[in-house]
Amino acid sequence: MQRRIFLWLMLCLVLTCPTVFAGGVNLEAVYPYSLEHKDIHKTMGGSTNPLYLNIESFDDPNPQKVKVEITLPAGMLFNADKDWQEIKTASGSIIQREWLLPADYGQNFDLLYLRADTGLRDGSYKIAIKVSGKDWEEHKLISFEHESDESNIITAIGNGEDVVLDKSKFNWYIQSITLPVDNLGNKDDRIKAGTIYIKDTALESFRNRMTGDGATNWAAVFNHPAAHLLLEMRNPQQDIRILKFRAELVDKYTGEPAIGLCTASQSDNETEQGWGGLAGSDDASTAMISLDGKKSQSFILPLYVDYFRAVEGEYNLKVTVFGNGQEKIQEVPITIAKKRSMGLFAVGFSFCCLLLVCLTIGKLKKCIFNIGAKGAITIALFAAVAFGSIVVPTTLLGDLLQVVLGPFSGLVTGILNGVLLYLLVMSLLVIYRKPGIVALMFLLKWMLAGLMFGRFTPLGVLSYMVYIVVLESTLYLSGFYTKKELTAGYILLVSVLIGVADAFITMINLEQRMFFYRLYYADWYIGLYMLINGLLYSSIGSWLGYKVGTKLQQVMGE
Repeated sequence: MQRRIFLWLMLCLVLTCPTVFAGGVNLEAVYPYSLEHKDIHKTMGGSTNPLYLNIESFDDPNPQKVKVEITLPAGMLFNADKDWQEIKTASGSIIQREWLLPADYGQNFDLLYLRADTGLRDGSYKIAIKVSGKDWEEHKLISFEHESDESNIITAIGNGEDVVLDKSKFNWYIQSITLPVDNLGNKDDRIKAGTIYIKDTALESFRNRMTGDGATNWAAVFNHPAAHLLLEMRNPQQDIRILKFRAELVDKYTGEPAIGLCTASQSDNETEQGWGGLAGSDDASTAMISLDGKKSQSFILPLYVDYFRAVEGEYNLKVTVFGNGQEKIQEVPITIAKKRSMGLFAVGFSFCCLLLVCLTIGKLKKCIFNIGAKGAITIALFAAVAFGSIVVPTTLLGDLLQVVLGPFSGLVTGILNGVLLYLLVMSLLVIYRKPGIVALMFLLKWMLAGLMFGRFTPLGVLSYMVYIVVLESTLYLSGFYTKKELTAGYILLVSVLIGVADAFITMINLEQRMFFYRLYYADWYIGLYMLINGLLYSSIGSWLGYKVGTKLQQVMGE
């Protein structure tokens, strides 16, 4: 008997569940509403503030019509909206409209802008919201505090008489626009004011393949802002508003809209054609901003560029801020340019050096035959010493020094890469004064570094090729290989020339790193490294190498 009663109760429960849990409405309303912080519950002076209204339905198999009624207290003014109907009453006003909530899960939301009348006194006020359907009603009561602002009434002097002005009639506006800035809003001293540098798409794939990154991920490239813009807004009425931001290019001479800017998240991963789909229909960068009631407010906004369609030149950047039937526009002159720095020259020069070494590879073979087995063993010994005393400690301790000294760690490791390296190079040249000696030593050093630390990289190859060509050319042009007697004065001159050559090599290598790895070195930083690591260290090392080479030559002679 008990078993039958239990089964009967379970059947009743199952049959009644759809009825018990079918349908439901959730009403959410916030005033004043802000994107940054919702719980404000306070209005100031004659400011305009948004009322956020959100209605959600769930578990309802059919669409349903709902009626929304919002009762405002006296002194609250509604900014007219075509979708809402306002009915004036003795105690205030009622705003109403009808919504159709979709079946199953439906949602409707809106922002209504309410403005406090200048005569609204200090105190607590309530906004009543009623949402009703066919057989149900939902109510919400919002309380907020209002504080009048006597500073809204100001006195100005005109035609010798005092004129009373209502400051609440002055609205929010754009105070200034600054670009480019970084993502923190700081002015970027590396870039000229009003200039946006864009990537050269013809070089992007080449750069990635040289650094081992493979094919270019255009989705990642195009979703990264080309620059940031600092927008300064003034808000005398201390409004709280949700506004839309739009930045577009305008031809400087004709005033016609120009292509170039776009919005993020419109790239196509499959086709790798950059901005697809809606790219051509909206040539602008857009965003939403929120005035939070402060009299002055700053916004850092990204600008996205369509790299395939943007054209270099001078434009006006038209910035439009709009919302709730109001619009403010300001234009600033800008320049769009592709950044063609010394990096292109450095990379081109490096490839020329690589080609030259490949064309003269036969002369290296001839050099080995001229110096014989003893000379080849000596070069290998010097290369091994250079590897063990320069490459190994620089690789193992370089990161530690960088933690301690930061960007100036290279001035310490430069003692090894400058003084000690050129001491070994010049010592070897004093013993064997033949064209190709420097090339053989650097090639062996590069092979040892590659085998031990895996440094067989395209950038490493180009760097060593620059060393070989520049140093061999400097020694050849200075007459070092044909000089019968090496005097102290002549070696001092050659040492300075080698220092100048190494300064040039330092500049080429830094520019290559900037080009391939998108790094940035200030001009003073590059100059400092060229002066100390290049000219000073290399000249000292070459002079010391001459002294050491002379002693070694005497020992070998004995």
